[in-house]
Amino acid sequence: MARAPGRVNLVGMHIDHQGGAVNPIAIRETRVIARHRPDGVVRVANADARFGEGEFALADILPPGAVNWSDWTREVSAQREADGRAVDWSDYVKAALIALQEQERDRKGRYLRRLRGMDLYVESDVPVASGLSSSSALVVATAYAAMAVNDISHSRELLVRLLGESEWYIGLRGGIGDHAVILLAKAGQLSHIELLPTRVEHAPFPADCRVVVCHSGVSADKSAGARNTYNERVAGYGIGLIWLRRRFPAQMARVERFRDLHPAHMGIPLAEFYAMLATLPVRASRERLATLLPDDAAALSTIYHTHDEYPDGYRLRGVCLYGAAECERSRRALNSLRAGDAEGVGTLMDVSHDGDRVYAAGGAPFTADVGDEAMARLSATAASPEPDAAALHLQPGAYAASCRELDELVDCARGVDGVLGAGLVGAGLGGCVSMLVREDRVEELADTVQRGYFEPRRIEPFVEVCAPVDGATAGPA
Repeated sequence: MARAPGRVNLVGMHIDHQGGAVNPIAIRETRVIARHRPDGVVRVANADARFGEGEFALADILPPGAVNWSDWTREVSAQREADGRAVDWSDYVKAALIALQEQERDRKGRYLRRLRGMDLYVESDVPVASGLSSSSALVVATAYAAMAVNDISHSRELLVRLLGESEWYIGLRGGIGDHAVILLAKAGQLSHIELLPTRVEHAPFPADCRVVVCHSGVSADKSAGARNTYNERVAGYGIGLIWLRRRFPAQMARVERFRDLHPAHMGIPLAEFYAMLATLPVRASRERLATLLPDDAAALSTIYHTHDEYPDGYRLRGVCLYGAAECERSRRALNSLRAGDAEGVGTLMDVSHDGDRVYAAGGAPFTADVGDEAMARLSATAASPEPDAAALHLQPGAYAASCRELDELVDCARGVDGVLGAGLVGAGLGGCVSMLVREDRVEELADTVQRGYFEPRRIEPFVEVCAPVDGATAGPA
């Protein structure tokens, strides 16, 4: 039996795929019981009655030969959509098994050995479509079970990358931060995980605080439409880097990944950094980008492959400001916690969610101001004798991956004295909100969201009080 926890990331949203750090705790768990079969068939069953049973031959789902994983998984997901086939829960099992099998190729592209068939039975305490990484927990638990059945051993560091990229098979170009905490978490600790390459540090979670997770009642699913939105936001980072490298080659010389987009790393003043970001279009269509970046057609085309064009054009300036600021917030979170500054961590959570916000308190649609005048003021403040308000970690930017329900749940929680910070969990568009709260205010918080959020909507309350648990393990059932 293998077990793998879910996760709640407190600071460091939407940046793990850009090499940014994440600051999560591991919670609950998914369990997979496996036994080998002699016929190469994989049979799957789930304790959750919403998910059906199924079976497939592993040989039927493998690539035809040695392939470029990025290109092949893109083709597979595109074909799935063309066939009108929705992603099934068993596809996450397939993703883990294919990734493990591909590790068995020799230099000539031949398999050194074939994985055995298996019977797999899954049960989980991690709610699905909640932003708590139920799918990644399933991938990791499946991989651990399969490695035990096949007497395979891989380092956790290799598995972080391998299993993170395995989910490209599903069609979502996410990062590896979820898999890193699922594999590397420690009980009672917050994990600070730097990615690409993976480096992990831990800090004791505050003894007088708890993380409370509330489900909004809106599923954060991975349908074709949702995947398109997720991938469009990620594309904003890549387009932004192309734009900035084209216009500021000297300043961008040391920027390899988006996480390097930081004034100290680049060796420039903060005011100049904001002025560079201000040259990015607030939004830009593919047609406009073709005109503005005529020499980068091939690079842009590669980025476009993961999604359809968004109707109003790519959010470039707001996404890039959010990403640069969130990378800085993620760097600060560990030091704040080690200094005993739980309030500082809460502030970082609040600012991060405000960068995702799409509805203001009171319910009016919200659009962050990242216009020319706002950026000019930000740059001027950064260059002034009192630059504190322009600090990078205090800038929310405009990633806009929230929804009305998430914003209302966050605002409801923030009204409770003792809630230090609150924000969405995971990729957004639904799912859960996490709240960092003093232990003696947990009951008040639960009562407040019950009366202020769940009862008016007549939905079953989901309020989970979480403590950090260990990462994935495997052993005899």
